Amino acid sequence: MKKIYLFAFAVLALSACSDSKADEKAVLNDVIKIHDKVMGFDEQLMQNKMKLDTLLLEAKNNEAKEKISYLRSKLTKADSAMENWMQKFDPEQKGKTHDEIMKYLSAQKEQVIAVDSLLAGAVKESNEYLQPFKK
Repeated sequence: MKKIYLFAFAVLALSACSDSKADEKAVLNDVIKIHDKVMGFDEQLMQNKMKLDTLLLEAKNNEAKEKISYLRSKLTKADSAMENWMQKFDPEQKGKTHDEIMKYLSAQKEQVIAVDSLLAGAVKESNEYLQPFKK
């Protein structure tokens, strides 16, 4: 009877461990999906920055220069936020407990969602400004 209890306990412990790993993997996959979506803005961001640079050189009045500089700054800030997040992100979290990993990944998910919002907004606003200049 004692062996049955030990076996049942071992099965429960292993199943809890695999559930924990599955939970961690699911949240990590969510973070990676959002990261991949954000990276989709990268090319558009760089193109818009180059177009704005050109327009800034050609701008005749201060109002246009200010608007272009503002949009460029917004794109640069969003790009820097993404780079900063990527440099600090540690998907492995070796030596951490399940709770620590889940808290970390949840916080990272919130951060990458904020970066996504920042990038999407900057690209959208610069696209709208650049629309009349498209040839």
